[in-house]
Order: sequence, then structure tokens, then C-alpha cells
Amino acid sequence: MSRLSGQVAVVTGAGRGIGQAIACAFAAEGAQVVVADVDSGLAENTARSISSGGGQALAVQTDVTSASSQDEMFARVADRFGRLDVLVNNAGIFHVAPFLDFPLEAWKRVFAVNLDGALLATQRAGRMMQQQAESPATGCRGKILNISSPAAERGRPFLAPYGASKAALNHLSKTSALVLAEHTISTTVIYPTSVREGMFGPIADQMANLEGTRPEEFEAQRAAGSPLGRLQKPEEVGAIAVWVAAYRGMGLNGQLVHTEAHVAHLP
Repeated sequence: MSRLSGQVAVVTGAGRGIGQAIACAFAAEGAQVVVADVDSGLAENTARSISSGGGQALAVQTDVTSASSQDEMFARVADRFGRLDVLVNNAGIFHVAPFLDFPLEAWKRVFAVNLDGALLATQRAGRMMQQQAESPATGCRGKILNISSPAAERGRPFLAPYGASKAALNHLSKTSALVLAEHTISTTVIYPTSVREGMFGPIADQMANLEGTRPEEFEAQRAAGSPLGRLQKPEEVGAIAVWVAAYRGMGLNGQLVHTEAHVAHLP
């Protein structure tokens, strides 16, 4: 039996990159997946890909920075499925600029997507999950997975709000882990490393331009600093997300999962 059979999952930012890989991995394990993305075309593409492979998916155009947009998405989830087992807060953006000249509006926009969006989704998912019965498969009412980054722990002169927003997401995760535990709703932070497909490509191009190098050199430097010796594949992150979502009990509540450390030990 598939590990997520019968479960309902919402994945934000699922139109491409890591979010798309997580959505597809969940569907392959039997979950009914709500593919949420601000770009309706990308959301539809992911949903079609899942459906063509025999999975079940619902594409929902969602602006995670908008409370009303999130209200509409969770209302559709409730109407269509009647429950929510997994929320993946994956939607994220970046802006590259020198620290001393970083535009305030760009700073606010990064935080709005990366942090405010996760807060809004967690609040709505938490309220929905606490009213439902525990899943027989996991023994939990729900699981929240927040996609963070090692940038949360490192200073980056050209990516200040990205790292700061991810550090704040880590703190938000600790709070939701504490508050929701009594309802058997767990919160786990997943740390992917650099993944070429999705956000890393544009970052590499822009960072190389600011540092006076070539994108290939920037990419090689990041790969050399990884225990894997290469950039990570989005499918590897998807596999870790499945493992966390299917984990039985509350043992991962409040934990931070480094994907590189787990990828070689997946069942």
C-alpha cells in the first residue's frame, strides 16, 4: 500500500522546482494533492503531469501573501476533500542586491512570500486539522512541512532578506510545533541544499554577475561545499518530504531535517 494513500496534501509554490517535485512525489505515494501556485498555468501543468501519471491533483491559483486568496484555497480543500493531512509551505522568492543598497520594497516582498505566506497557511491548516480525527496511518491529525534553507544560518551579502526570512521561518516553525503539538499536529523543517531546477539557476546567474564570475563557477563552488559533491535533485527533496509526511507519530515535531544527511538512507 502506498505510504500516503488516502491522504490530502496542499503544496504551495508547486508549479515548478522543489514544490513540483514534492507534489509529484506525494501523488505517486497515493496522496490527493492540491497544487497551489500564484501562476495558474504552472499549477495546471503540474496537476496535468500528476494526472497523466495516474495520480490525483487539483490546481488552485493562490497568492500566499493574500489572506483572502488563502481563505479561498482552504475553503476549496474543505469542500472537495473534507480534511487536510499535510501542508507543505514551499512558496518562496528571492531578490539579489548589495546589502547597503537593498531596496526596502524588495525586502518586504521577500518576507511577504517566504514568511507571511507560511504564517497564513499554517494558521488556516492548523484550525482545519485540529477539528478532524487522527489519521490511522500516522496517528496524527496533520503534518506541516516548512521548506527552509541553509541560508538561514549564513550571512549572504547579496541575499539578505532570503536568509533572514528563512531564519524567521525556522522560528515560526518552533512556535507552531509548540502550539499545535497538543492537537497531534507536527511541524517539521526541511533543509534542501542547492537545487539547480527552480530558484538556484536565476540566483547563480545574478550572483555570478555581481561577483564578476561565471554561473558555472558559482555553481561549482556550491557543489564543492556539499557533502554530496553535487547539487541536489528536486526528486531527492520530494522523497524526503514523503518520508516526513508518512512518518508515524510526533517524533519529528519541531525537528530540522537536512536532506543531504537523509538522502542516502531513504527506505
